[in-house]
Amino acid sequence: MKFTFRASPNYRDSKSTSEIMKDVTICLLAVLTFSAVWYGVSYGMNYGIRVVLLALCAVVSALVTEAVYFKIRGKDIRHGLTHSYAWVTALIIVLISKIDTSYYAVIVATSLALIFGKLVFGGFGQNIFNPAAFGAAIITNSFSASASPDFVTGATPLAPMQSAGWVMDPFNLGAYIQEFGGFGNMLIGNYASVIGGSCALLIILCYAFLTWRKDLNWRTPLVYVGTIAIISLIAGLATGQGIEFMCINLLAGGVMFCGVFMLTDPVTSPVTISGRYIFAVGAAVLTLLIRWKSNLPDGALYSILLMNMLTPAIDLACDGSLIKDIKKIQMRTVIICALTALVGIAVGVTLKPAEAEDTSSSTTTPVEETTGEEETGSETLDLAQFDAVATEVSNDGTTAVYDCSAKGFGLVTEAGDNYSENEAEVTINLSDMTVESVELTHFGDTEGVGDKATSDDALAAYEGVSSADEVDAVSSATYTSGSIQAMVQAALDAAAE
Repeated sequence: MKFTFRASPNYRDSKSTSEIMKDVTICLLAVLTFSAVWYGVSYGMNYGIRVVLLALCAVVSALVTEAVYFKIRGKDIRHGLTHSYAWVTALIIVLISKIDTSYYAVIVATSLALIFGKLVFGGFGQNIFNPAAFGAAIITNSFSASASPDFVTGATPLAPMQSAGWVMDPFNLGAYIQEFGGFGNMLIGNYASVIGGSCALLIILCYAFLTWRKDLNWRTPLVYVGTIAIISLIAGLATGQGIEFMCINLLAGGVMFCGVFMLTDPVTSPVTISGRYIFAVGAAVLTLLIRWKSNLPDGALYSILLMNMLTPAIDLACDGSLIKDIKKIQMRTVIICALTALVGIAVGVTLKPAEAEDTSSSTTTPVEETTGEEETGSETLDLAQFDAVATEVSNDGTTAVYDCSAKGFGLVTEAGDNYSENEAEVTINLSDMTVESVELTHFGDTEGVGDKATSDDALAAYEGVSSADEVDAVSSATYTSGSIQAMVQAALDAAAE
């Protein structure tokens, strides 16, 4: 029999598990509250209520599942529930799900996650997989068809990037970012994503709070996010997308949320500090590889599950005396992290746009502006991709009114069935062939984001012009602005015939 001894000094954490879970619960409720308020304000009160109801369904399902388990095992139910912290798993499952996830899916996935992700291993503290990630994977793989058709928010920022092969030229990338309100909106969570993953600023504040309270090891989230930042920055520079590519990979999707609330799970992550470095770097690289090279737009969830399987091997690689073997462990850690990161860099720098037949309508094409009296040489949107149509509805000899329609952001980028064509009524002054007015009659893009190009001031800019190219759409450079511009040009062309 072999005995392994650890040399002193030894550290004993003064914080109890209950105190840690209390702080984590407070942070999760803060994120949940923000999400409920944001969805309620942005999409309607029924959306905000749905966030709360999804959370209640998950928590109740979790408590009932564990109560039945403790009853069958002959254990004290009250003591078991208060020391198993099932509500934490339930809240995380909801926060990494989409708003249209059905109640049925949340209830079933939460129960299965606790049974097969935790309880069959012996309960809290003995599970090898993160149960929340386990539950979210069940929803993604088994309940995608059960999404509620009554709750629609449009595409998340990662979907168009995936359809473009994760490579856009700077002009198109800028237009894409503006469709979601720019990086400022993405930082404060003013866009639709998974329920709890949009507000990066709030998640950063939660990270600071949990670190200050000594509830988590600050290294793991920092190394995870830092590795993603470095690799995606190198990939962005190599593919001509610059720092914007890095910001998209950091702010969009579940990177921030998973890094703070899931990657730091002490039960399913390595116990050594060196092991946590390897764990974080490996999860970061897997997140990017899954995003860039698979059919899944976000890889944070599955990267955690894959790294959970490698946790015993990582602990074994970092095993040894913290005094006698420290240099050997450090060197081994550096080598493993460096080789792992090089894999991510090698894949990132070789990213290429998706095949032309798949992305001909997924990106805008910069062309030189050659219309009008003065050739500016500036870049503008290719209006042909919006398939604008103008139908005359009235003509009194002085003015003509046209019902116009054109594809917007969602249809051009093939982001999904949640989008429709934009429609507008354009009035043309026939005496001098100029635009008299533009009135939007139907908006088919992302509410609260893409409709900035349809404000009264934006539409008023078309009044008096004889060509849509006279309006500087490059200043906003969005698919929605191009859609409006295409409809105006279609009406002018129809009036000239």
